[in-house]
Amino acid sequence: MNKKTFFILMVSMVITGIPQMLISQAETDGATYCSMKKQHNHSLLERDPLGPNSPRHSYDVQKYTLTLDFLDNFDSPYTQVFDGQAVVEFKVDSSLSSIVLNAVQSSLLITQVSGAGISFDHVNNLLTVQLDRTYSPGETASITIDYQHLEVEDGAFYVSGGYLFTDCEPQGARKWFPCYDSPSDKASLEVFALVPDEVMLGSNGTLVDSIVDAGTLEYHWLSEIPIATYLMVITAKKGYHRSTLYWTRPSDGASVPFVYYYGEDTPGIGAMAKVSNMAYYFSNKYGEYPFTKSGFATANDEFVWGGMENQTLTTLCYGCWNESLMVHEFAHQWFGDMISPGTWADLWLNEGFATWSEALWLEPYNYTNYKNRVLNYAGTYLSQNPGWAIYNESWIENPPSNNVMFNYAITYAKSACVLHQLRYLLGDEVYFEAIKSYAEDTANFKFKTAVTDDFATKIGEVAGEDLHWYFDAWVKQPNHPVYFNEFYFTEEQPGSWQAHFLTNQVQSNAPFFPMDLTVMVAFYDGTDTLVRVRNMENNEHFVFEFDREPGMLYFDPNQDIVLKQATTLLSVPQFNTFTGERLLAFPNPAKEQVSFFSEVGFDPDAKFICYDATGNQVLQLTHLSGNKLMINLDGWKPGIYEAVLMGKNTKTTCRFIVVK
Repeated sequence: MNKKTFFILMVSMVITGIPQMLISQAETDGATYCSMKKQHNHSLLERDPLGPNSPRHSYDVQKYTLTLDFLDNFDSPYTQVFDGQAVVEFKVDSSLSSIVLNAVQSSLLITQVSGAGISFDHVNNLLTVQLDRTYSPGETASITIDYQHLEVEDGAFYVSGGYLFTDCEPQGARKWFPCYDSPSDKASLEVFALVPDEVMLGSNGTLVDSIVDAGTLEYHWLSEIPIATYLMVITAKKGYHRSTLYWTRPSDGASVPFVYYYGEDTPGIGAMAKVSNMAYYFSNKYGEYPFTKSGFATANDEFVWGGMENQTLTTLCYGCWNESLMVHEFAHQWFGDMISPGTWADLWLNEGFATWSEALWLEPYNYTNYKNRVLNYAGTYLSQNPGWAIYNESWIENPPSNNVMFNYAITYAKSACVLHQLRYLLGDEVYFEAIKSYAEDTANFKFKTAVTDDFATKIGEVAGEDLHWYFDAWVKQPNHPVYFNEFYFTEEQPGSWQAHFLTNQVQSNAPFFPMDLTVMVAFYDGTDTLVRVRNMENNEHFVFEFDREPGMLYFDPNQDIVLKQATTLLSVPQFNTFTGERLLAFPNPAKEQVSFFSEVGFDPDAKFICYDATGNQVLQLTHLSGNKLMINLDGWKPGIYEAVLMGKNTKTTCRFIVVK
């Protein structure tokens, strides 16, 4: 039997450049604006880790009712002081006689408590309210807290030049009203805000009423749909302009107001109409737009950079009617607002989906536009990777600094790429079915919160397989795979060919990343075929059978696995003398160790010898066994080596390269 062997080496190489077109695109995408804004938000500079004295979740807040007096905040000298009252209604989870809330002392002066609250202590930014009795699980209670916001710029409550707005993510709400300031505890919100009659004020939910009385105007806003505290917002301005378009909800034909607040930075009818188109598009992909209102409001230069996805009323920087930014923030209404992160470790479910949605928005125009945006994200991540994982368990109790939490390369770009790769893994039909099922799951997620493991479980249920292996690797491990793959072709008999594909990951800064791998085999007759395999362990060897002669194999030809180092092809000649036996070195080139494979197994009586390029013997082994031989390359100099397997009547050789 005459066997031909062709051997080609695939070498993983670091991306050294990104097309300029893609770089400029990345600089103006919504995720970049969002990341820069949140990294520069002063409210993020302080952290309150969940230490032993922090509020414990022995209760579930049902509703906050805020009564706020802003009469003196819109004229010079633009005081930060306002009087407020917070009514906190809660349901008891375990017996308690006091309730602990977050309230930053440098911002809030608590003056009295009432209702079920009879006394209070305000220490270490925690407000402990003693209750009038011990409440049992299942009971509800309500406390009333009177307070004053102090004359302080705290990075959460902003007043200047006739503007007044709040900006809370992640822990800023506790600076303008007492609350249980955790994304896991969502509550309804009712706001009564008193302002001068020339001021327009927006908030979450629906405008119930606005009452004019002797030069004052009281706004009454209500959101019965629960909100995470970091998404609760007040946005107001003396002389605000307001435009309203109505979006027709497909399910029942109801008119949903889409409201736009702005100063002299008019959004234009085109920008407003595009948001309505986004609502139809994302409703089709993610389930119907979930709220009774949508809104955007621009602030002044106190609001630096992009936007903040407050529930039903997104804040934008002045003049920032950027399409990608608006797509990003609007997509948050599903992912971030409707489904909020269970902990700050799960933030990637917010920003990853919003960032990926920017790419998805481009897909109807041209799939290439979608793919280029995803490759853009991948290129940014690969060139700027700081080296930590998307998900870090320590963030649950100790949120990191703003530069870490909202790092563009990890929280935005890499997270979006993880979703793109999930789409590749599942295929479009299953992927979009799974995402829509997740978003519409009223029992577990819709208008609630999600953590990473529960998200993985949900997607796996729809896909019909356990997918934790994917999320555990690509979300919870740092860095990315560096593939170093080899392949060769053999003619087993006339008209019967085999393609051997050996896949290897050589990264030293992360464990193995399992993934579905696609290879394209091109044949000498001008045809080609795609083969897909699931790679669940390192150094796997796959064999594909063909009835025509293959000429080339390409790894990941469509760049579906975007979170990897780029691959190029290098032909390395192998000097093999076959008498029914093949010897293969892998990986090749090798750095720390090299393995040799023999299809028929190593003869115990054979000798295995390695020579360097000058012909000097550097290694000899005897008493061989099995079909795999691993050599440690510590102390080996870089260069070309020849391995020789000497049997009684056979001699098989192969060359390999050592690199350092």
